[in-house]
Amino acid sequence: MPARTSNLRQWPEEDGNTTSHLPGHFRPQRFHGFVATVAIVLMVGTVAWAGNGPGLGLKIGAQTLESPITLKDTTRTRYEIELSSQVLLDGHLDFALSVGGSSLGTFESEYVDIIDDVLIEEYYSDSLSVIDLRLAARLYPFGDSRPIRPYLGAGVGYFWFLDSWEDEYYETIEDPLFPGTFLTFADSDRDTETLADGFFPFLLAGMTVPVGSNFEFLFEFKCDFEKEDSGFDLSGPIYMFGARFRF
Repeated sequence: MPARTSNLRQWPEEDGNTTSHLPGHFRPQRFHGFVATVAIVLMVGTVAWAGNGPGLGLKIGAQTLESPITLKDTTRTRYEIELSSQVLLDGHLDFALSVGGSSLGTFESEYVDIIDDVLIEEYYSDSLSVIDLRLAARLYPFGDSRPIRPYLGAGVGYFWFLDSWEDEYYETIEDPLFPGTFLTFADSDRDTETLADGFFPFLLAGMTVPVGSNFEFLFEFKCDFEKEDSGFDLSGPIYMFGARFRF
């Protein structure tokens, strides 16, 4: 089975041509520094304002970004889980750590040919996804005294653009000892590659609608900027709806 190239990926365009991209490489030293900063911020908030209690939220929505296949805007379902700090400064500030992402679809291609009386069949499948980790600070201008609480915020995130691929390879030949009988040899391989990754800034705005003393609904808009690496641009707007429980 031919070795799958480690530095070039090709996918079919909608018009039948192919497009090529160079994958990025995971850079753990930058990511580890980001995680350490996140942990310090959340631990400081927990120690200093432990009486307010943290929050756990779940969100679902949609994000619009440039498709890495067609290079046109596409909208995909997004899921997100969020851990928020205590509400600080008399209800005017909190921090949020979240992880979320979207599936960008599965793309398949095949190659069939006869070379020197050998039938060669190759089948490729690529499942693409984008995942990100975010840290945001949110300002509530009117505090927590109103039934609807708008907020503004900004933050930094780290993203991974992933390709989970699978290859299947077959060779069919006629058995030289038994003419008319055919033998098929098969091989397959699969892996997940990080095609792009890196830091990016984002802005956000939204509002919470409290229900009781511990539960609230969330409506949020985010916009990612400079979410780029290795020729891919995954920036764009995100619209989310969800709920949060404060302990």
